[in-house]
Amino acid sequence: MTISTNSLVEFFGDQTTLGNTSSAVADDGFSQAADLNSWTNTEDAPRASVVLLANWTTTAPDAGSSINLYARPVDIQSTNDQVTPDANFAHTYVGSFPVNNATGAQYVTIDISLINTKTAQEFEFYIENKSGSAESLPAGWDLYITPKTFGPKA
Repeated sequence: MTISTNSLVEFFGDQTTLGNTSSAVADDGFSQAADLNSWTNTEDAPRASVVLLANWTTTAPDAGSSINLYARPVDIQSTNDQVTPDANFAHTYVGSFPVNNATGAQYVTIDISLINTKTAQEFEFYIENKSGSAESLPAGWDLYITPKTFGPKA
């Protein structure tokens, strides 16, 4: 079946690599601001596709475990930023990457909603390691983000 003109389809922006020099993240711990570069939603997209690259080299994550993703909007009121997420302030949760109980590189994709407070909203992203068994997520993990929206097919 061919998708007809004016049908609702997805449109995608360019994928951006957010990695900087990510450090290990302890189980039940949060990443640090220096782990990832900030990202500006220049497309003003309401959603995004996010890919996590995680590489467990020695010990596999627990079965059924995940890595949580948080978005921190920057400059939400003049030059004031939202509070950085941590164990006492798990806001703004945008999704979880399920991880396999296996060692090696794992690429996992989720779709998220973007909480834009203005045009070209800037975000910082943080992860919370919930892989279990006191297993640290080794340094070198990365996030890739692609803005996306819906619109009519030409």
